[in-house]
Amino acid sequence: MRTSAFFCDTILSQEVIGMQCRRIALTLLASMSLLAALLPSAVAAERAEPTAIEDRETPVLALPDKKPRKKEDRDETLLRQIADTYDAAKKRAKVKSFKGKCGKYVNQQLVVLGINKKYIACNGNREYDLYCKKKKTTGGYAIRAYGAKKYTLEEALRAIEKEDPHARNILVGFQKGTSKAGKKYGHTLLIHGIVNGSVYFSDSFAQTIDGVRCKEGEPIVCTIERFCELYEKYRLDGVIWFT
Repeated sequence: MRTSAFFCDTILSQEVIGMQCRRIALTLLASMSLLAALLPSAVAAERAEPTAIEDRETPVLALPDKKPRKKEDRDETLLRQIADTYDAAKKRAKVKSFKGKCGKYVNQQLVVLGINKKYIACNGNREYDLYCKKKKTTGGYAIRAYGAKKYTLEEALRAIEKEDPHARNILVGFQKGTSKAGKKYGHTLLIHGIVNGSVYFSDSFAQTIDGVRCKEGEPIVCTIERFCELYEKYRLDGVIWFT
C-alpha cells in the first residue's frame, strides 16, 4: 500500500510539473508573438527617421555664429529673389554654372532684376568704373557711388544702411581678388539687400565659410562686419547703390 501511494504521489507530481512547464511554454510563446508583432514597427520607425531629417528645410547660412537664423528673422522675399535670380541668370546666359565668372553673373542679374535693359559684358575690376560716373542705369535706376578713395567697404555699407535700413541692389566692385584670375580680372558681386544689419548676397563660385560649404549662387546671410571680413583681402574699387 505504501508503495502504491508513493507511486500515485509521484505521478501526480509529474503531472503538476508538466502543467507548469506547459504554462511556462505558453507564456514564452505569447511573449515571442508579441515581440514579433512589435519588431517590424520599431524597424520601420528607425528606417523612417533619416527621411524625416532629409525633409527638413535646409537653413540659409547665418554667419558668423554658424547657427541658422530663425525663419521669422529672415527676409524670405530676398532669399527667394536671390535663388530665382540665379536660375534666371543661368537661363539667360545659357549656362549650367558661371564657374567663377563674376562679371557675367552680376551683369546677368542686373538684367533679370530690370536694373539694366541690356546685358553689358564687363570684368569685375571694371564694374565700379562702368557705373560710378553715370546718373542712371538703362533700366532707369539712379546711381549712387561710394569710391574706395573716400570709403572702406564697411563705411560704404554702413552709410547705405543708415540712409535705408532695407536697402536693395548694391554692387560691390574689387580691383583685385585673391585667386590667380581674381588678381588679373578683379571681382564683383551683387548684394540683393541689407536688412536690419544683415547682408543678403550670393557669389559666382563655391566657397567654404566658417566650415560651411556655400555653392555658387546660394543665398548667404551674414552681418555687415562678417561680410567685410570675408572680403578683407580683396582690393576695393567701390560700391554702387542702385535706387
